[in-house]
Amino acid sequence: MITNIGKNILAKYLIGQAPAYASYIAIGCGAQPLATNQNFGDYSAKQTLDFEMFRVPITSRGYVNDSGVNKIVLTAELPTDERYEISEVGVFSAGSNPSAGAYDSRSLFAFTVNENWEYHTSDTATALPIIYEPLDGTLEDGNINQTDLVFQTNSDNRLFTNTDRIERYERARFFNNIVMMRGDTSDLTVVDNHLSIGTNTNHIHLLGTSLDFNKNAPTDQIKLAFSIINKDPDPSIVPDEVRILLEFAESDTAGTGEWARFEVVMSSDDYDFVNNRYYVITKELQELYKSTGFTWNNVSIVKIYSNVINNGSFSSDFYIGLDAIRFENISTTNPVYGLTGYTVLKNTNAETIIKAANTTNYLEFRFAMDVQ
Repeated sequence: MITNIGKNILAKYLIGQAPAYASYIAIGCGAQPLATNQNFGDYSAKQTLDFEMFRVPITSRGYVNDSGVNKIVLTAELPTDERYEISEVGVFSAGSNPSAGAYDSRSLFAFTVNENWEYHTSDTATALPIIYEPLDGTLEDGNINQTDLVFQTNSDNRLFTNTDRIERYERARFFNNIVMMRGDTSDLTVVDNHLSIGTNTNHIHLLGTSLDFNKNAPTDQIKLAFSIINKDPDPSIVPDEVRILLEFAESDTAGTGEWARFEVVMSSDDYDFVNNRYYVITKELQELYKSTGFTWNNVSIVKIYSNVINNGSFSSDFYIGLDAIRFENISTTNPVYGLTGYTVLKNTNAETIIKAANTTNYLEFRFAMDVQ
């Protein structure tokens, strides 16, 4: 669908006031795919993808008549190396917003092995274990049979090929790496409408982080993409509540230094955990819960706490699968830049499209053209 921004840029392009209308195709993983019997939504007001993974330049343009409908065809080649699981596609007039410069939208963290996340208990910090073999081990019963509270694994691990897990979108989508945190890893409670860290301060962290958003607008956004994963694939096992605390801090010592907190509290009363387990939570910079003296240029560490509540207690029957974190600049406007077209994927089984690692793939985006 052409967006409202797209209509304006196309009009400027036709009279020579915009250099391009469609130069890049953006691939995203945030939206839930549609089945063939579902209707597309109204995407005309979209300004960004739900969770953008990357953009690639359009390499060819064409014009076809498809079953009596005239369409403009835009084609791009996808990156070869990485694995991606795609659920949405957009068209942009440029690869980035030239008005935003160094403060433009970008991926912050993808939880890859090279990022060097560590598991920190009350007194030690250790590298995350990496488990490449099937997570159900030699039992092959579909259950996550691991003793580590936190570990890394591949998104295409055999465990995630279970039909029930696929149907409720448990699998991670950004790259082929996921950080798994068991539901009883951290001690998070809700106090005065904010998350409070209890005596169990177990978390993962990334040291040496530099994130300076002081020059960005308060309305710019941070997005967290993650999945909620059952230990047992039984679809009748559903969590009551999910809590995640993403903290940008000066110090790794609990209770010291300044911080800004991205807080997630999700209840089964408000979210359909039965049919969907992949979520993107978005918060504006001004919505983060901050200590009194916090400033972005002093951030040196990122910490993540999480737990899952079931039957009133922290539950080891679930995992939080951390997929990626993104920053979205939505405040820096440019009259000749923006998302000009957008669609959610639609196919027979409402499935994502997997682009496997080390493969060559092409993507077509088609605009139907008509005159009214």
